[in-house]
Amino acid sequence: MKRLSLILIFCFHFGLFAETKTIYEICQPEIVNYCQGVKHTKARILQCLKERGKNLSDACETAQSTLSDAMKTKSQGFCKEDVSEYCRWIIPGGGRILKCLFQHETSISTQCKTVLNEV
Repeated sequence: MKRLSLILIFCFHFGLFAETKTIYEICQPEIVNYCQGVKHTKARILQCLKERGKNLSDACETAQSTLSDAMKTKSQGFCKEDVSEYCRWIIPGGGRILKCLFQHETSISTQCKTVLNEV
């Protein structure tokens, strides 16, 4: 019974550890293939993978989707006014809003820049 308990505890902790991997670790092969020379911030890697990434692994696709949802939530609070001012005509999807914000990076708010440059 102790052995089974130890195995279950190990598997549970290993599962938690696996979930804490960053997009840089999960999508490392895709980043090497598609995002050479891209600054390693979450937003830039996400935008690169959305724009250039083809045939992403299932794990990378999931990590990208999770990070995308998290970035949307965070940016809606901190970048909402910047999106309204600089990117209101951009159709969302495929990393186009992020690309627009990067194009206007010198003009956007400090809060939004902080979100875009989070490592």
